[in-house]
Amino acid sequence: MSYFKYENINIYYRVSGEGRPLVIIHGDTASSKMFIPELKFYSKNFKVILVDLVGQGKSQRVDKLPLNYWDFNVSLIIELCNRIGINDINLLGTSGGAIVALNAVLKQPNLFNRIIVDSFMGENLSYEFSKKIADDRKIAKNKLGSKLFWFIMHGFDWKNVIDQNTNLIIDFSRNIGDFFDYELSNIENKVLITGSSKDDLIPNVQSTLKAINLKIKNSELVIFENGNHPAMFSNKEKFRNLVLEFLS
Repeated sequence: MSYFKYENINIYYRVSGEGRPLVIIHGDTASSKMFIPELKFYSKNFKVILVDLVGQGKSQRVDKLPLNYWDFNVSLIIELCNRIGINDINLLGTSGGAIVALNAVLKQPNLFNRIIVDSFMGENLSYEFSKKIADDRKIAKNKLGSKLFWFIMHGFDWKNVIDQNTNLIIDFSRNIGDFFDYELSNIENKVLITGSSKDDLIPNVQSTLKAINLKIKNSELVIFENGNHPAMFSNKEKFRNLVLEFLS
């Protein structure tokens, strides 16, 4: 296992394959372990870098997640890329990882090449929606499937990981709300936006992603008719083909 220190926090990462770098970023309450089934495929075509965001997966736990969580993880990923010695990097982020990916290209566009953002909630987080997420997670914590997923992602302290992230999104919605410090229209890199019309976690996902598509000048939008959250997994074969075509 590989670790590096960022702001005195041990961060887990994994590198597999050869070729142009592809950093894949997981969403909230998940970890890079969710991409292991996909690693064999993507590492045939790219040098794949997986990373566990702060406080999740195999990365070190913290007393409290930073309120600027998505921006904090951008700086973490940029530091990791510099340490590995890679540039001209493709980014693939799903759910909350998509927010990190867009923040990354806004913050340091010349470090990155093309960006793929899948199944995310848009530009901001309202308090009402954060409360819905919290309520949904409270129910999910008593369901076998959810408990098993979170245990696989994080280990025996999974409840604390989920509670920390839930507290974060409530605090974030109250105190900040907007995910991006800069206008998405500033992005000049090519961006692929994907989602599923039947996304079971994000309401009005089609209109949300269409609005993002209109703001980013060099972007294209693909909405899958079937599948749930995230589209990357519920439409796996089609998504894989899209990625290869977009990054070729």
